[in-house]
Amino acid sequence: MYLSPNEERALAGEYGESMQMAYRVLVALGRLSRAEKLIPIKWAHVSGVSYLTIGDYGLEFLQKVSSSKGTRFKVFTTVNPCGMDIENWDDLKISSDYAEKQLKINACYEKLGIANSFTCVPYQSYKIPSAGSHVAWAESSAAIYANSILGLRTNRESAVSALASALTGKTVFSGLHIDENRRPEKNIRVRLEKREKKFGGSLDYGLLGYFAGTKVEGVIGFQGVRSKLEVDEAKALSASIGTTGSSGMFVLGSREKVETIDFTEKEYEDNFSDLSSSEGGDLIVFGCPQMTIEELYELSRALAGKKFKKKCVVFCSSKVYEIARSRGYSKVIESAGATFVRDACADFTPLISSLGAHSVETDSCKGAHYMRRVHGVDVALKDSRTLVEENIA
Repeated sequence: MYLSPNEERALAGEYGESMQMAYRVLVALGRLSRAEKLIPIKWAHVSGVSYLTIGDYGLEFLQKVSSSKGTRFKVFTTVNPCGMDIENWDDLKISSDYAEKQLKINACYEKLGIANSFTCVPYQSYKIPSAGSHVAWAESSAAIYANSILGLRTNRESAVSALASALTGKTVFSGLHIDENRRPEKNIRVRLEKREKKFGGSLDYGLLGYFAGTKVEGVIGFQGVRSKLEVDEAKALSASIGTTGSSGMFVLGSREKVETIDFTEKEYEDNFSDLSSSEGGDLIVFGCPQMTIEELYELSRALAGKKFKKKCVVFCSSKVYEIARSRGYSKVIESAGATFVRDACADFTPLISSLGAHSVETDSCKGAHYMRRVHGVDVALKDSRTLVEENIA
């Protein structure tokens, strides 16, 4: 793999230990993928932020990297949600020990120069580069959304490779950065002839993605669905694909002449049954991935003048929350009894356990998958409209 003289010097350690580590990661990945070179990127999105996932070893690693003299991110960099609401963790019954370590992780990233938000939907809060731009995003749902909806180019990076890209401003020229690798490998055809309700909404597309992720490793072609999706549908589809498989991109309205797999009523019901283990729950969870401003608008409309009959938590980034506050959406939602949890993730936070939930109601297939496995709760999977209608007074 070709390296420029400057990259060679960084690899040799002339620019410090952290930069040397970053280039070692990228060179190793380049050799594994037989890449010709490294290329510059316009944006990095780094995962490995919640203390629940990276633990003490991850914290120690980040402290070492961020304390290296002169080490800063070279490009615009966002990071994934952390493990708690930074401002209100005590009110939400997060332990002080956990909070102390989470805040240390956050401080490391802030020292390195992150944008001011912890989010799994980075495309919601910042200006998107032009289509065709190369980025390095680690959050699987965001990476898939970037490739498929925004026209950006990124592989599904790991926490370490995305961190290396943020430090260097480079990524490996391989995989989905290359034109010929962005064509569908297999098609998934939606055939729901017996279904009375029209296919659509985040739950339906979440179930489609949950199925498709298990069937196709490469780029997924979809047939029998609209060529343009709503934000919540595209987000749910991307998140579910990322949950069950390794695909980093999908194409709507695929005409590629490749193997076609049908998604029928049977596949729909089988995947729903795999995810939904309960009829109801003692906690409602919205926002996995975090809610977009469009979703908060719709939720506020549905809740106007209403009250929840049980606990409800709404996950979103601090930047999206501020937009919702300025437009009056958050006031309506909070008046209905919901609690906003900012900058955190429903899946990888101790919050679900700290609230004493035994069963959860959610509209997220990704959330259902991980909350059952990480928190050991039963899950009732329902579309967002049903969640509201069944739980308001």
